[in-house]
Amino acid sequence: LPICAFAQDSTIVQQEIDRRPYIYIEASGRIEIAADLTKIAISLSEKRKSPEEATKLISDKIAQFRSALARLGIADSSVETKSFQFAKVYLIAKDKKGEPVSSFADPDRDKFDGFRATYDAVATLATTDRIGEVLSSASALGIEVDSVTFASSREAEYVEEVRKIAADKARSRAEVYAQSLGGTLGDLLNVKEGTGYNPDTMAYTTLEGYADLAVLDASTAPMAIAPGKLTYEASVSAKWALAPAK
Repeated sequence: LPICAFAQDSTIVQQEIDRRPYIYIEASGRIEIAADLTKIAISLSEKRKSPEEATKLISDKIAQFRSALARLGIADSSVETKSFQFAKVYLIAKDKKGEPVSSFADPDRDKFDGFRATYDAVATLATTDRIGEVLSSASALGIEVDSVTFASSREAEYVEEVRKIAADKARSRAEVYAQSLGGTLGDLLNVKEGTGYNPDTMAYTTLEGYADLAVLDASTAPMAIAPGKLTYEASVSAKWALAPAK
């Protein structure tokens, strides 16, 4: 068999090319479903003279937020802490014109001004119907809402489903071409997730970029109150030998 050599990451890769007649197909799958989960990213930052004071203030507000969620029938476990940080706060010195002398604080130069505690969390709601009430509860406590996104509790199932749709489409299309050309579909020679491969080598060279792997596009407008549809997509490239008609 002929040998194909091509550059990839400054390394010469040799690959045998199967010269049998073949059919190369690219296909994709796509489904749209309604979201059943809402993820609300929140943050809270407080500055006080001592770390204990800053911590207590944040703890009290988060406790009030959890209580508000409980009154809405949302479980306490729905709020997951992502980070909790402390930092000393300094007042950056100013020059004669009243401008800060630097963009960064210097403990040896600047005046100490207390401690800042920062809390970040994500509230995952098993509903898309109580978003407005949750946002109102957060706002009343001075809690910032960084984003509202939607998801599905059956995400893994839907990802597998669109992959199967893409694979079935590829094989069905290949069978139609094979029969129309007076042959039959032979052995499956290669299959890869994504599209844009070289049919001979089934490789995606660095000069051309990277193949597009299965994409999950579950984005909706940040801070949107009404959930949109979630779109799940997958693509596949497959190569079959073209065999003589039986």
